[in-house]
Amino acid sequence: MSATEPSSSIDASKANNNVTPEKGANSIASQVPGKLYKPIVWIDCEMTGLDHINDKIIEICCIITDGHLNIVDENGYESVIHYDNSVMDKMGEWCTNQHGKSGLTQKVLDSTKTRDQVEDELLNYIKKWIPEERKGVLAGNSVHMDRLFMIREFPRVIDHLFYRIIDVSSIMEVARRHNPQLSKVSYKKKGAHTAKADILESIEQLKFYQNHYFKNETETKEFVDMRTAEIQKEQLLEQQKEIEDAKVSTAAAEITTDKSEGNKRNTDSVIELGQQSESLHAKKKTRNE
Repeated sequence: MSATEPSSSIDASKANNNVTPEKGANSIASQVPGKLYKPIVWIDCEMTGLDHINDKIIEICCIITDGHLNIVDENGYESVIHYDNSVMDKMGEWCTNQHGKSGLTQKVLDSTKTRDQVEDELLNYIKKWIPEERKGVLAGNSVHMDRLFMIREFPRVIDHLFYRIIDVSSIMEVARRHNPQLSKVSYKKKGAHTAKADILESIEQLKFYQNHYFKNETETKEFVDMRTAEIQKEQLLEQQKEIEDAKVSTAAAEITTDKSEGNKRNTDSVIELGQQSESLHAKKKTRNE
């Protein structure tokens, strides 16, 4: 599901959105099924409305990228679910106009696929690239809404994915507040409102934010090295403090032990003197008798 966003002054095709893949083993393995580097599962749904209890998913598309936003399969997975007029006629004005204009309404009526069939196909497609459960992260624009519908309609797909999401809409809101001037030239969405088009726009939008709002690994290396050295120094100081504290505790314990032993010796001496005094007193008493 795409979030509606005000148009900006730079077209997507003119924005410099190239994200440099990470070099090394991860980038080589990133296109190999089952070995994707931090995989992202981009999903967009077109629905009959926004009520996740009563409305239905009628189109779904999935495109998978690695963690550096490299698309692993340009075709992705895309399918339309069949519903008849008893469902489609209940759509609100916006959905009726938009899905009618895009041709989606007719595709839904013409489709022969059930929701269960589409769930099976989508899950198999994701497992082809990401066989391990809880590894792929769901992503998209306002993707929390897609997830809400999918929990009800595609629960096995949701169960296969990681519980966290990447919501590009949230990143957009942070970016606008972090550097407002870039909003004037930020990524311009075309707003086609087809599932695949929306996903591709979301990916390009995130690339724009990566390039212009966030620094890459090379740019942050100096900072990371500096903070790593500071953290190591802090840990060393903490370890030294723990050692000193332990020494102080040991010394205090020894002093307490010495005092206890001294007190015991003093007590024993007092007792001994008392016993000697009693003995002398007894002897004097005996002589007097």
